[in-house]
Amino acid sequence: MDSHTLEVLEYPRIIARLADCCACSLGRLGAERLRPRNDADWVVERLAETGQARIVLQEFGRPPFGGVGDTTELLKQARAGRVLEGTEILRVNANARGARMVGSYFAQARRDAPLLAEFADRLGVYQELEEWVERAIDDHGAVRDDASHELVRLRRSEEDLRAEMQDRMESVLDHAARSGAARERIIVQRTGRYCIPVASSHQSRVPGIVHDRSDSGATVFIEPQEVVARGNRLRETELAIGEEIRRILRELSHLIGALSVALEADLEALSVLDFIVAKAKLAQQMSATQPAVRTDRIVHLKGARHPMLTGDVVPIDLRIGDAFTTMIITGPNTGGKTVAIKTVGLLSVMAQSGLHIPANPGSEVAVFEEIFADIGDEQSIEQSLSTFSSHMTQIVKVIHRLAAHERRHKQKKVDAPVNALVLLDEVGAGTDPTEGAALAQAIIERLHASGAITIVTTHYNDLKGFAYSTEGIENASVEFDVRTLRPTYHLRIGEPGASNALQIAQRLGLPGEITRRAGEFIDPDQVAFEDLIRRVESSRRAMDRQQTEAYKARVEAERLQVQREEQIEDLERRREEALEQGFSEALDIAREAEDEARAIIAELQRQPKQSKITEDGRKRLSEMRQKAKERLQEVRQERVEREKRRAQAAEESAEAAAEAATEPEVAQIHAGDRVHVTSLGRDGEVLRALDSGTVEVRVGNMTVETTAADLAPAREQVSSEAQEIHKRMQTRKSMDLEEEIDVRGMTVDEAIGDLSKWLDDAMLAGATHLRIIHGKGTGALREGIHDYLRKQRYVSDFTLADLREGGTGATEVRL
Repeated sequence: MDSHTLEVLEYPRIIARLADCCACSLGRLGAERLRPRNDADWVVERLAETGQARIVLQEFGRPPFGGVGDTTELLKQARAGRVLEGTEILRVNANARGARMVGSYFAQARRDAPLLAEFADRLGVYQELEEWVERAIDDHGAVRDDASHELVRLRRSEEDLRAEMQDRMESVLDHAARSGAARERIIVQRTGRYCIPVASSHQSRVPGIVHDRSDSGATVFIEPQEVVARGNRLRETELAIGEEIRRILRELSHLIGALSVALEADLEALSVLDFIVAKAKLAQQMSATQPAVRTDRIVHLKGARHPMLTGDVVPIDLRIGDAFTTMIITGPNTGGKTVAIKTVGLLSVMAQSGLHIPANPGSEVAVFEEIFADIGDEQSIEQSLSTFSSHMTQIVKVIHRLAAHERRHKQKKVDAPVNALVLLDEVGAGTDPTEGAALAQAIIERLHASGAITIVTTHYNDLKGFAYSTEGIENASVEFDVRTLRPTYHLRIGEPGASNALQIAQRLGLPGEITRRAGEFIDPDQVAFEDLIRRVESSRRAMDRQQTEAYKARVEAERLQVQREEQIEDLERRREEALEQGFSEALDIAREAEDEARAIIAELQRQPKQSKITEDGRKRLSEMRQKAKERLQEVRQERVEREKRRAQAAEESAEAAAEAATEPEVAQIHAGDRVHVTSLGRDGEVLRALDSGTVEVRVGNMTVETTAADLAPAREQVSSEAQEIHKRMQTRKSMDLEEEIDVRGMTVDEAIGDLSKWLDDAMLAGATHLRIIHGKGTGALREGIHDYLRKQRYVSDFTLADLREGGTGATEVRL
C-alpha cells in the first residue's frame, strides 16, 4: 500500500490508538507493524477474528495478559547456557503463567471464538517451571532461604555464627572502651569482616588485624584476634551460600533453556492474541461495526464517521462502484468535502487491515489492490515545490501506477477495470483557474477510463457539467447553511454544490454594494450555467414529486378497490351464514313436526276410529303437515335465488376481467411513455395520466387530452440512443435507492429535508416498503417525522417498527 496515502489518510494515528489498546509489548509490536492487505480472504478472516474477540470481551471481560512481556533474548541466552538472574527468571515465568491463564480464558470461549481458540490451543502449560520458580524465587527476584535443603542448613549455620560473632565483638568492645582505646561503642564491617573503631594512638591495646583506616588517619578499624577464626568460618559459610544460590539459578536457567523453543512459540501466540483483543478494544472505543467484504469493487457506507473526529459527528452515506464509478464532490470550503473523502479512504484501509469501521451495520467495503490519496496542502519547502507542483507530482505517480496495472491486464488478456481506489482533494487547484479546470477534467477523464473507483473534490463549476454529461460519473455535494454560515456536513449524491462565496461574504458583513459589484464581474455564461443546473434539479424534483403523487393515487385507488371487494365478500359471507342458519332452523322445525306427528299417529291408533279425539288428532296432523310444507318451500326458494346471485356475480366478474384485458388502463400509462393517438393517427409522448381517466399527450407542438382507450403503442420507434439514455437514468435511480434511512442526530427540519428527496426517489424507483431510523430520545424527532408523513399523499400507511426491529426508534412506511 502506498505510504504517502497512509500518511495523508492519518492511518498512523489509528495504529497509535491500536497500540495503546495492547496489554503488553508483544501485541504493541504487532499493532505497529499492521498494514492493509489486498487479499480478500485474509481481510474476511481478520475482520471475523476481531468480531469474535468483541464477543469474548463482552462475555468474559478482558483476558489475563498482565505480566506478559518480550523475553525472546532471555530465552536465546538461556538456550546458549547463560545463567539468568532471579529477576530474569521471574519475567520468563510470568510469560509461562500468562500462557496457561490465557489458554484457559479462551478455552471457555471456544464456541463464540473458534479462531481465537485455535491460537490459544498452541499455548503450553509449564507446571514444573512455575512450581519451581514459585518455590525458589521471591517476588523481588531473590533466591528464597528455603529454596533447597542445603541452603536451609547454610542459612542456619550463618545465623549461628553471626550470633556468636556479635557476642564476642561486644565483649571485646567493652574491654577496649574501658581501656580508652575504642573511639565509639559501635561494631562495623570492613571488607566483610567485623571490626571496632580504635584510635591510632591506642592501636597496640587491641590486638588483631587492621582492615581499614579513616581518611584523617586518626582511626583504624581492627578485627580483634579472638574473633578471626569465627570470621573465617562465617566467610566460608557465606561463600557456600553464594555457590548454592548460583546452583539453583543455574538449574532453573537450564530448565528454561530446555523449554525455550516452546516458550518462544508461546510468545508468538500471545502477541497475536493480544493484538486481536486490542483490535476489539479499539472497535468498542469507536462504536465500530464489522463491514461485509465485496469483491466487485462496490463500496457502500451507511452512517460512516471519521474515527479521529470527536463530539457531534455528522455521518455520511455513500455508495459507489455500481451505477457510477467516479464521484465529483463540490461545495464550499470547510463544508466537509475533504472529511468525506478522508472517511472513505481511511475506513477502506482500516477494513483491509482487519479493523472494524465506525459505520452503521450493513456497510460494505471493497478490497482494492491499491489505494491512492492526495489530500491537503502538500507544499514542500525543502524540495522547492509549490502546492500545485506537489499535488501534480502525486497525481503523476498515481497515473503511472494505474497505467502499469493496465499493461499487466493487457499482457494477461484480462478484460477488467483497474481494481484501485483514487481520492483526490481539490484536483487541479493552485494554478490558473481556466487551465486548472481543464487539467482537472482531463485527469478525471483518464482515471475514469481506467475503471478505478475515483472520488474527487473541486470548486470548478465546469466539472459539474462534465459529470452530468458523462456516463458513470456522478455529482455530489456537501450542504452549507448560508443563514448560519455553518456547514451541515451532509453529503448529497446526485446534487452538485455551490461555493456560496458572495452570500457568505455578505452574511459576514461585507457591504452589499461590494458583493453586487462582484456579481457583475462573474461570467454571465457561468451564471446561466449555474441557473440551468438549479432549474434542472428543481424540475427533476418537481417531476419526481408529481410522479410520486400519481403513483400514490393509483396505489390508493387500488387499495380502496381491494377494500371494497373485501367488504362485499364479507357481506355475502354473512348473508350466506344467515341463510344457512335459516335452513338449519327449518330442518329443526321439520324434525320437531315429524316427531309430533308420530306421537299423534300413535295416539290415534289407540283410540276408536270415530271418537272425538281421533277427529281432533287428524285435524292437527293436517295443519302441521301444511306448515312444514310451506316452510320447506320457502327455504328451497331462498337457495335458488342465492345460486342465481352467485352465478350473476361470477359472470359480471368475468366480463370485467375480459374488459380490463382488452382495454388499456390509466394505471398502466406513465409520464414519458411513447404512445400512438388513434383518433389523430400520430405518435406522441405522455405528459401525465389523471385520476379521472384522462391522459395528457404531447403530439408535435400541441398538447391533447384523450382517454386510455384511444391510445396504442407508438408506431415510430425511438432512437436507440434516446432509449439508452432513458434506461440509464431509470437504472441509476433504482440502483441508488436505499430502503432504509438514518436521521438520528438531525433536527426535524434537517430530517424532513433528507426525507423529501428520499421519498421522491423511492416513488420513482417503485419502492413500496421503507424504513426510517429516528431513534427514541425525547420523541420530538419521531413526532415531527410522523406529522410530515401524514401530510404526504403518497404515504399510504406508517407504523412503529416491531420491538425486535427498533420499536419506537424506527418507523415502517408503506407507499
